[in-house]
Amino acid sequence: MNATRLLTTVSITSVTRNIHIILSHQEQKIFHMPELPLQHSLFGYHRKSASISEALFSTYLNLIESMVNPMTHQELNKNIMEPYLDTCYAANSSPSPCNIPYDVSNTNAVNHQTNTDTMVNEMALNSCMEHTMTVQQKTIIDKQNYNAMRKWKKYGKGKLQTDADDAFVFRLLSFNILAQNLLEAHPYLYLQHDRRALPWEVRRPLLIQEILRAQADVICLQEMQEEHLSEFLKPFQELNYKYLYKKRTNDKEDGLLLLYRSDQFNLIDYAKVELYQPGVKLLNRDNVGIVAKLSFCDSPNTQIVIATTHLLFNPRRNDVRLAQTQLLLTEIERIAFIENTELGPKYLPIILSGDFNLEPHTGVYKFITEGSFEYYSKGKNLEPAKYRCLSNLLIPPRLRITDNCQYLHLLLKRLKENITEVTKKKDTKSNTQDTLHDEAVPKQVEIDINKTEPQLVEITQGHYVRFSSGTLTHPFKLRSIYKHVNKRGEKEATTNQDEWITVDYIFYSGVEPVDKYTLPTIEQCKTLPTIPNFAVGSDHLCLGASFKILKKK
Repeated sequence: MNATRLLTTVSITSVTRNIHIILSHQEQKIFHMPELPLQHSLFGYHRKSASISEALFSTYLNLIESMVNPMTHQELNKNIMEPYLDTCYAANSSPSPCNIPYDVSNTNAVNHQTNTDTMVNEMALNSCMEHTMTVQQKTIIDKQNYNAMRKWKKYGKGKLQTDADDAFVFRLLSFNILAQNLLEAHPYLYLQHDRRALPWEVRRPLLIQEILRAQADVICLQEMQEEHLSEFLKPFQELNYKYLYKKRTNDKEDGLLLLYRSDQFNLIDYAKVELYQPGVKLLNRDNVGIVAKLSFCDSPNTQIVIATTHLLFNPRRNDVRLAQTQLLLTEIERIAFIENTELGPKYLPIILSGDFNLEPHTGVYKFITEGSFEYYSKGKNLEPAKYRCLSNLLIPPRLRITDNCQYLHLLLKRLKENITEVTKKKDTKSNTQDTLHDEAVPKQVEIDINKTEPQLVEITQGHYVRFSSGTLTHPFKLRSIYKHVNKRGEKEATTNQDEWITVDYIFYSGVEPVDKYTLPTIEQCKTLPTIPNFAVGSDHLCLGASFKILKKK
């Protein structure tokens, strides 16, 4: 024991007197000791304002002491590099980390600080350079990688035949732009990111640049922080965009932003949808939606419904997202409805975009794209389950929303309006017309708002609506603009949630796709490798597509 103490004292004293010799002649021994983590061989305890020489001196002193003193070694195992990293990655996003200018085309330092301890200075610079590049270098690399994978590509194989007299072509962009307050509230999600790319002042111009570059006529944004809205809108307002904004409920700081070119569209009707419903356990989240009915300025009778949303994140709760989607589609149905025909209800063309927080071909995706989904006896993830299965009841009947995503009171109102129209046109001498008229008369409809069992309610003779049936349907024929895999079967991605996956979508009906903004494959995303970076201002990738819509005469 005495010998050990003596050796420790002698070793530390020797290092103190001859640190310059250790640094110059024993560099490999210090930097490549397998029993010590790399971060410990580079950084040690020091003041945040310490010079590089002082920092390295303290580092190696503590390092060698730790070799012979277990207690010191244990202390070194704590997070000792944070103060130095804070100095290296300054919060002001300085283009030159460590306050030393670099040549963008060369990773070597071009101008060192003047210091008598030149060797220590050079080693500090090399250590810093191992962990960082200049902003200019990172920007060049990130943009090259990103631009290589994002192209506007013609949709389908056929040639686009568009006569300006018969049709309009317009472009839509959808983008979750990552609210800054959410980024700062969940810093653990961005530990592997370059911290200089994360401030809003850095991300905002990247976001605006990419959005404007697309030259979209309609822009649907998610996670637009209300505090940043006014400043963010300025370049769009200068280009004649008008907007609708809906903040999430219960004092959340972000929401949805829908922009449209006022020289292309007029706003006819809209709904700001709150998916939070008081007293409904399945709908107690603060997600929202926007539904807008737009007409073309040059053809007022040519109209389209465009909606955007951001559904619940929780990966395990597809049942919540299913209920939210039922509410949102019900509002879309209300605004998109044109008239009842012999073949059924007629609707305007529809585009639905946003961050749905679900993967392709899962339960809610199937519901949207197939028009029907049976949730009864499924688990909360909407997959087959043996335990804790869903009942036939998804949302309570008191909301008076049918299992076909329609408001009951609107169905009855439309029936009455149809009766009025038929009455005006019918031949009073025709018994057949009278019979048809009698069959179409709405019945006195009563539903039990407290009932949890399935309800089948007759609204006209032979026509029923369902509540709590265990199956949802909707009247739209929605398809995804993206196929989610390329021709080689490689999966596309829109964000990284521990792995690269797709959660953002553009669904459409009643319009013809013209082109789309291609998404990278998972393998291509590995070249980024993290977003936000100096090319992408968000942790999601934006989606885009152009559509052709026939003019109404």
